[in-house]
Amino acid sequence: MAKATAKSGKTSGRRMAARGGAKSGGMETRTKEDLYREAQKAGIEGRSQMSKSQLISALRHR
Repeated sequence: MAKATAKSGKTSGRRMAARGGAKSGGMETRTKEDLYREAQKAGIEGRSQMSKSQLISALRHR
């Protein structure tokens, strides 16, 4: 008997990882350069003086 599969509406683990979701480690796995570009797009001031961990914090709290 074949298993019935139902759409749960949840994103697969593979798709989450590709988007920077929980399974991929989130922002911590991205480069500082990538985080800087995102901070630039978000208009975060002082980004050029920030460390990678400071960029992550600023992006999470915008």
